[in-house]
Amino acid sequence: MTYLGLLLAAGFWLLIFGLKTVNFWAGMATAALVLTAYAVVVGGRPWRRSEWNGRALAVGVASAVALYLIFVAGNWLARLIFPFAPGQIGDVYGIRSEADPLLIGLILFFVTSPAEEIFWRGFLQRRFMERRGDWQGWLIGSLCYAAVHLFSGNLMLVLAALVAGLFWGLLFRWQKSIVPGVISHSVWTVLIFLLLPVAG
Repeated sequence: MTYLGLLLAAGFWLLIFGLKTVNFWAGMATAALVLTAYAVVVGGRPWRRSEWNGRALAVGVASAVALYLIFVAGNWLARLIFPFAPGQIGDVYGIRSEADPLLIGLILFFVTSPAEEIFWRGFLQRRFMERRGDWQGWLIGSLCYAAVHLFSGNLMLVLAALVAGLFWGLLFRWQKSIVPGVISHSVWTVLIFLLLPVAG
């Protein structure tokens, strides 16, 4: 069931990022809901109510800021190393034109970011960690998260997914809960995509 879930996710990423057969935001919202349902049905509840607490909030927000700063530095470095980086980064931000900014913010914060943590860390990485051990499971889960972004043909997006996947995967391994990652992912995506974008 783990690999079936991964195949399902890869299919969605192929349609949305590769073939671009649907509106990006409609496609991602649909994928998020389907993958969340799959993860919950197969893997069970993603969290306990007690995991939503002040510590999780503090860790989530602080880690979102830390990851944002990593991406600011990475953006500067990528532009020095890769001549194509500005264009590819600009392409990522280009999907903002496919929906109203408020709608995008709501989708990022309440739908796609929580769903990605539930599926990629709470379901897939958890399964890999149970089978291969914590460190191998973390690495395999992160590589899978980056790999599905290969359908985009955008190296900067793949590298971004790899860095973010490793970061949130490590956060999940450290905290033994996806709640800080959900908060971190939600805050980070709105911050970097809408409020303080690194493209320019």
